[in-house]
Amino acid sequence: MLLRLPIILALTASAAFAISEENVSQTLDVTPGGNLVVDVNFGTVDVSSGSDNQVAIQAHRKIEASEEAREKQFFDEAPIVISKEGNTVTIRARRITEQKSWSWSGNVSMDGRYTVRVPKNFNLDLKTGGGMVSARDITGVVKISTSGGKLKLAQLRGPVDAKTSGGSIKLEDCQGNLGVKTSGGEIRADAGSGSLDARTSGGSIVVRNFKGDTTVKTSGGQLTFENIGGKVIGQTSGGSITAALISPLPGEVELSSSAGSIDLTVPSDAALNLEADASNGTVSNSLPIVATHIHKDALRGAMNGGGKSVILRSSVGSISLRPAAPKTAMQ
Repeated sequence: MLLRLPIILALTASAAFAISEENVSQTLDVTPGGNLVVDVNFGTVDVSSGSDNQVAIQAHRKIEASEEAREKQFFDEAPIVISKEGNTVTIRARRITEQKSWSWSGNVSMDGRYTVRVPKNFNLDLKTGGGMVSARDITGVVKISTSGGKLKLAQLRGPVDAKTSGGSIKLEDCQGNLGVKTSGGEIRADAGSGSLDARTSGGSIVVRNFKGDTTVKTSGGQLTFENIGGKVIGQTSGGSITAALISPLPGEVELSSSAGSIDLTVPSDAALNLEADASNGTVSNSLPIVATHIHKDALRGAMNGGGKSVILRSSVGSISLRPAAPKTAMQ
């Protein structure tokens, strides 16, 4: 069944400028395990769990420009359309025809907000041409894309594929196979479990208290790891790396920086095999490592009889190895 819902359109204008606004409020009956699809030309998108048998939608758009007729024309050509087919709810606000570009004269201000409440068990496919996207307390497959804006993800349970063309990304207590990417911005992940693949073309990455394999890459920024319960792979083309490992070591560690130092702290009771190379720097060590090769810019050896491999590479920068207070494995 295809259900098209009415739009409430409110227009106001003054002699100096016009302001056109659109407001939609709608509630649809669904069952858990369904799908929400959001595809809008601009605006923030906020999705969280609500009633187990409803999708509740609040949508707002506002355009402020010098030409009221152009504002109204934009809304006519790119209406908010809400449809329901089976157990899939779609919110769309795109131009009916994309054959020609839209142009404005003078200053234009646009604001859009889409707030949606869905059953806790629901799949999300969210896309906006520009704006922040947040999703929280949802169990299901989550796919997110914004052409420019922050991503805030919390208490998600299930695979996540989220990307932004420009903005920071924050994950809090998310579980599953987590893949996040930004073309420019910081990434922070606190708590959670599963596997994490985080990439940014320009910004720092911080991962703390994550139970699972972690792979992060940045083209320009610092990397910070703390209390990771799995394999750790970190690469930065321009920044330092700080990592605090736990004991026993739950996975292999491989850290590399093309232009920055590496500072590693390890509990003294951890068992590992070490390879550390600083091409244009020094390697300083205060860990109980039995060395098989030692030089001012390189160190190889075993600690507490050997174990998981720890590989450190710095092309321009020094490497520091220090003991940390013993920590138990993540439960």
